[in-house]
Amino acid sequence: MSGLVTAALAIVAFFLPDIAWLPRGGLVGWLLLLAGLAELALGARRGFDPVGKAAFGSGLLTALAGLLFVANPGAGYFPVANVITGWLLVRGGWMLAMAMRLRSSQPRLWLATTGVTDLLLGFVLIAGLPVSSLVVTIFGPTREIVAKFALILAASFAVTAIAQIAIALAQRSQPGTTRRTA
Repeated sequence: MSGLVTAALAIVAFFLPDIAWLPRGGLVGWLLLLAGLAELALGARRGFDPVGKAAFGSGLLTALAGLLFVANPGAGYFPVANVITGWLLVRGGWMLAMAMRLRSSQPRLWLATTGVTDLLLGFVLIAGLPVSSLVVTIFGPTREIVAKFALILAASFAVTAIAQIAIALAQRSQPGTTRRTA
């Protein structure tokens, strides 16, 4: 279930540049909060196995990042981008660390893929920050900058959703393990 929720949030994030009816800081906050709650639910369902711990820790981090913007929905581009960059880097490191604790190769692969993706996306935001800051200073947040940011957020959510669904499907295919699903 959390994989499907996260996939839906990836679609909304992809269309972030087209959504003008809500302040983007607030919308990003709600996306992160909902993704975090989905991961927290997954972690709670899985319990204290490594995938459950990874999901719970990631969900807590994601929900807290979301709460920052739900509390301040009018946040501008740079506060949002800075927090998202930090979130991607910390979350990516957490997922990689948790992947290394797994013995099962398939969940390890999916957690590592999620971690590497988030780290790479965080580095993409860092690399683009000097150019973005100059453009935003001169012109304000342009549609292209918001679109790039939205694609980065959507990519993180999409890879996480794919990983959650793949882990759930692999878990269901094993006899006697229908309780723990993504």
